[in-house]
Amino acid sequence: MYPCEPPETVLTATPDSEGSRMIHSSQGGVTLRRRMTRLLRSQRQNLQNLSVLVIVNFAVATVGFLTQVKIANTIGKYHFGLIAYGLAIAAYGGVFIRFGLDRTLVRDLIHYPGRFGELVAASLILRWLLFAIVVVVLVTWKIAAGAGSDISWGLLLVIVANSMMSMDLQPVYDSWRAMSRHAVYNLIQRCLYFAAIWAIITISPAKLGIPSIGAATMGSVICYLTLQHRWAMARLRLPASRGEIFLAALRMAKGNLTIWLASVSTLSFVSLNQLVLKHYRGTADLGGYAAAWQMVSLATMLLNQVARIGNPMTALVTRDGIQPKERNRFLLKYVCVMMLTASPVALVTICFPETIMKTLFRPEYVSAASVLRIMGVYMLVYAVGLVASQFVVSTRLEKAYFASVLAGGIVSIVACFLLIPPMGANGAGAALLVSTSAAIGLCWFAITRHSSGA
Repeated sequence: MYPCEPPETVLTATPDSEGSRMIHSSQGGVTLRRRMTRLLRSQRQNLQNLSVLVIVNFAVATVGFLTQVKIANTIGKYHFGLIAYGLAIAAYGGVFIRFGLDRTLVRDLIHYPGRFGELVAASLILRWLLFAIVVVVLVTWKIAAGAGSDISWGLLLVIVANSMMSMDLQPVYDSWRAMSRHAVYNLIQRCLYFAAIWAIITISPAKLGIPSIGAATMGSVICYLTLQHRWAMARLRLPASRGEIFLAALRMAKGNLTIWLASVSTLSFVSLNQLVLKHYRGTADLGGYAAAWQMVSLATMLLNQVARIGNPMTALVTRDGIQPKERNRFLLKYVCVMMLTASPVALVTICFPETIMKTLFRPEYVSAASVLRIMGVYMLVYAVGLVASQFVVSTRLEKAYFASVLAGGIVSIVACFLLIPPMGANGAGAALLVSTSAAIGLCWFAITRHSSGA
C-alpha cells in the first residue's frame, strides 16, 4: 500500500526533487547548451505528462467538438438550448459537490503527504454525501414542478450525470503525477459517450434526443469513475479508524468553506448568464450562445491540461523557503505559456466569427457570430485567470480569493440584468467578459501585494 504515491511515480518534497530543480536556477557559468540539457532532464516527467495530456485531450476535444456540432445541427437550436440549460444547472450541482476540493486538494496532498490516505478518503465521504443531497433536491424539484416543468426526466438525467463527474479523483492523480493514466480513463469515458451518440445518429437520427444523451452520459460517467477509483484506492493506505476519516471530512468542510463560497460566486460568470438569458430571451437564444461556447470549450480544454501540470508546480513554488524572485519568475513563465496556448483559438474566433458559425452550424446559428468574437477575448482573459487563481489558492490567500470572486460575482449579476434583456446573447457574453476580468484583476492585485510583502 502506498500512502502518497503509486510505485511508478516519484514525487517528494526534498530539495533535489524534479519540481525543486525547476524552481531553482542553474549554477552560474554553465553554457546555454548545458542549461537547456539540464532543464529538459529536470522537466522530463512534466513534458511526458503534458505530451500525453495534449495528444489524448486534443483527440477527445476534436471528436467532442464535432459531436456537439452534430448534436446541435440534429436536434435544433431550441433543444440544444435545453441541454445548455441543464448543463448550467449541473454546474451548480458540481460546485456544491466538490466543495472547493478541486482548488485545494492538490495543495493539501502535496503539503501534507503523511495524511494522504486520510485526506483522499475524507474528500470522498464529503462529496458522496453532498451528491446524495443534490440528487434528492433535483428529484424533489422535478416532482413538485409536475408536467409543466422545463426539466424533463431525460434532462434530469443529463444534470445528475454531469454533476456526478465531480466525484472524480483528478487531484489525486495530479499529485502522483499520474496525469497520463487519468487522461486515458477520460479518453475511455469520452469514447464510450461518443460511440453511443454516433451510433444513434448513424442508425436512427430521429431517436437522438435529450433522454438518449442523458443515458449515454450516465453510462460513460459510471465507467469512468469505476476505473479511476479502483486503481487509486488500491494504492492508498487508509486510516484504521473510520472516526478519523469522518472527523477529517468535517475539518475539510470547515476549512474549504471560503473557497466553496468563492466557487459558487464563480458560477455567476459562466452559468448565471445562461440562466438569465433563457429567462429573458428564450431557449433558442441560449442554444445560439451554447453553439458559440463550443469554441471556448475547445480552448479551455487545452488550457486546463497545461494547468494540470502547472497546479502541482505552483504548490511546490509556494512552499516555505522559496525566494520571491523565483516565484515571480515562475509566474511570468506560466502566464506566457498559458497565453501562447490560448492564442490560436482565441485569435481565430476574434477575427473570423461569422465564417466559423456558417461553416460549422445550420443557418439558424449564424446570429451568434458576434457573441463568438466576445468569447475570443474571454479565452485570453481566462488563460491569465487560471494562473492567478492557482497561485492565490496555493499561497493560502483564501480571503483575497473569496473577495475577488465575490466582487466579480456581484459585477456579473448586475451586468446580466443590465445587458442581457436589451442585448440577448451578446449581453450574456459581455457580462461573462466583464465579470471575469474584474475578478482576475483583483486576484493579480492580491498577488502583487503578497509578492511585495504588503
